Parts: sequence; C-alpha cells; structure tokens
Amino acid sequence: MSRSRFVLPAVAGVLALTGSLLAAHSAVADDKDPKAATSPVRADDPPAGVQPVGGGTGWGLKWWDEFNGTAVDWGTKWNGNSSALPDAGRGNKPNQQLEYNLDRNCTEADGAVTMTAKRERYQAPSGTTYDWTSCLLTSTGSSGFTFKYGFMESRAKLTYDVVNAQGSPVPDKRGFWPGFWTWQASGVDSWQETDVYEQYSDNPRHLYLTSHAHAGGGCQVDVGFDPGADFHVYGADISAQDTKFYIDGRLVCSVAGAPSENTNLIEDLYVYSKPGFDPDPATAAAKKSVDYVRVWQR
Repeated sequence: MSRSRFVLPAVAGVLALTGSLLAAHSAVADDKDPKAATSPVRADDPPAGVQPVGGGTGWGLKWWDEFNGTAVDWGTKWNGNSSALPDAGRGNKPNQQLEYNLDRNCTEADGAVTMTAKRERYQAPSGTTYDWTSCLLTSTGSSGFTFKYGFMESRAKLTYDVVNAQGSPVPDKRGFWPGFWTWQASGVDSWQETDVYEQYSDNPRHLYLTSHAHAGGGCQVDVGFDPGADFHVYGADISAQDTKFYIDGRLVCSVAGAPSENTNLIEDLYVYSKPGFDPDPATAAAKKSVDYVRVWQR
C-alpha cells in the first residue's frame, strides 16, 4: 500500500478466476454470518477450532477480532495511525492518497467494522489540508499483534455504497484503494510489506497481491466477482520460504518473497489521487466493511 499504482515487483502473471472459484466457494461468499451456527464463549471469540479457509489444518489461532461489539477496540487491539503514513501516521499525500485517516470514520456494529471515506475538508495538526477523510486499523494497540510468519485472513466487502451528497449511487466508482496488508513493526528499519490484496475501484474485479520483502513478487488477479457486492475471504500464508495468497479458500498466487522481520496488520480504505483515477466529482462517500481479521501460526 505504500507505493504508486502499477508499480509491481516481479509480477508473476494475471490469473482469471471464473466459474470454478465462484462455484467451489460460493458458500463462503454467500454465508453472511459464519458465526451464527456456533456458540462462542465470548461475543468476540471465533468459532471453536476454526482454521484458515483453504489453508489446511494444524494451525493455532493466535490473534483475532470478530467485530461483534459496538465500538472499535481502539488502543487495545487497534490504533488508527501507522508509521507507514508520514503525516502523524494518518496522511500520505506523496503516496497518491487524498485522505486523512480519522478514528471516527470507523464504526463497529452488526458483526462488522465499516470504514467510510468522506469528501470533507480537514486540516491536520501538521497544517496540511486534505479534501477527504477515511479510516485505517493497525494492530499496534496494547493487546495488538506483531508477527513474522503465519496465516493472516480477513473476510471483507470492498468498495461499496459509492454515493453522492444526497446519498444516491454514483455509477462511476473510481477513486478508492482498499487494502489488507502488513507493515514493519516498530524498531524494524527494512521494508517488510505484504499486500494480501489491493483494489483500485475503477477496475474493482482486478486485485493486486504482492510481497515487497526480499525476493518479492506478486500477481494480478481477475476474480470473476464484484468484491463490493458481498463478503469474500482473503488470506496469505507467509512462511520463511515463500508467501501464498488465497481468495475464498483457493490458492491463486505463490511468490518467493517473505519477511525477515516482524510486522503489524493494516486494514484501510485509501482515497486515490492519480488524475483520471481519482473520485468522480459527484462522489461524496464510499465504504468498506470487514467481518473479521484472524491470524494463525504453527
């Protein structure tokens, strides 16, 4: 997420995921509430013994957020500012981002956290003025999570509810850049990023899956469904040998890149500034929702 559009190291290829992916994993996409059939001990516990979708067995769940509460766990599981963004951890105009990220733009309700990007003027403490606000989550809270190797997974609904100031849909959905990724932990001075997915909403079915660590590598994947129409599962198995990317339980990409240092998780909804790909002038807001974030290790 800390890079400009179309700059992909060692792109492994473009994969078209059509009927087989949709048919084989329609239950994952169509099941709006995978937790309903279980009775967790606590509201925020995942189903007992749950394993990564498509990642095999033998994993131990190490960290999670099921977003079953009424407010984001700010300061405990999550923070709203990241060292990946130079303006107080919340803004990054040099990275083609229009937004300043504010905690108030993340809301937790009905079993999901929703990030809302809004066209509104905001002056950061640095004095820089932004024309958009949004929100990010990074697992740097006091009870957050830092890891090097493991399986990270998120069930999310990407860019949706792109509307004008009156709340009516805007047909041109360009201008939004959601992602699920890792960034080097505090004290690490080398680039360790893994992008489980990046989406540019002008071409919403085309996702970028990338490792920026060491040998690097990435794939561009045409998923064959609209990621903003429903929830889908996005995961990465990050090991010392390689990084494998999964969508709805199907292995879609494998690259040689792997981190050598610890990282934190990030969920975001950036607003993209590149001319021609920035939001339609009529667009006033857009959303991304996340059902859960989980990390396993062996």
